[in-house]
Amino acid sequence: KTKKVRQCPVCWRRSSRDEPPCNLVLKNLCESFTAESDPGFEEVCSLHNEKLKLFCLDEEQPVCVVCRDSEKHLSHRFRPINEVVSSYKEQLKTALKSLEEKLKHIENNKRDCDKTIQLIKTQAEGTEWQINKEFKKLHQFLRDEEEASITALRKDEEQKSQKMKEKLEEMNRQISALSDTIKDIKEKMMPHTSDASFLHRFNVTLERAQSSQQDPQMLSGALIDVAGHLRNLTFRVWKKMQELVRCTPVTLDPNTANTYLILSDDLTSLRRSEMHQPVPDNPERFDKYTCVLGSEGFNSGTHF
Repeated sequence: KTKKVRQCPVCWRRSSRDEPPCNLVLKNLCESFTAESDPGFEEVCSLHNEKLKLFCLDEEQPVCVVCRDSEKHLSHRFRPINEVVSSYKEQLKTALKSLEEKLKHIENNKRDCDKTIQLIKTQAEGTEWQINKEFKKLHQFLRDEEEASITALRKDEEQKSQKMKEKLEEMNRQISALSDTIKDIKEKMMPHTSDASFLHRFNVTLERAQSSQQDPQMLSGALIDVAGHLRNLTFRVWKKMQELVRCTPVTLDPNTANTYLILSDDLTSLRRSEMHQPVPDNPERFDKYTCVLGSEGFNSGTHF
């Protein structure tokens, strides 16, 4: 039903006016709702309270029809706002497509970086294994040379000691013989020996006492030839070590190898593969030519 008596929408008192006053509460609610829906932009012109239907191309802002006819926008160019929005959206689509392509490119680079990090770890592990392998060979060679040198020294010691033992045995026999002779002569010189017996055996006893026995001499070369065992030891071992490397190979740089080349573990040889190798596309790597660089350049000599 329609009320005959008009009431104030705020205080609900009877109104004496034919037209009710503006509902301030409703107005405030509408303004709040509009501000929340787009806090940075008004759908109507703030100067003329008209809907924004045009876009000023010179000042690049939405305007109403009243603004278009104002002195401020005199001789300015205008377009319907929906046309400008469509045009700007196309520009944003183009820019967005470029950004998406850039994002895709960066994501691909990120995946390549992740693969490179894993490859670096694999390279480090493989290189460490190869280093350990090479040094094990060198360590074994040095241990063998050390053992050979010590064996030669022990053999020399045994031979020298055996000769000295034989010399000692000879000297012990001489000492025993001389001791027996001295004892026998002393007995014949004792007072209880008769003069006739003494004179009877005097010539034999004197001959034994004057027997010419050579004085014992030290053997020549009895001592160990220390200088011979230590002479140029490091140099001699180094010369033998050179036999382990029969040539001077060029060490290949795996970071420059074409993706269809497979290098050996020691980086001294290679073979061509029919399959593309999963390696990073780093700037140093050959891509057009099936080549690989040496880790160090050379300008003369023969390399195998």
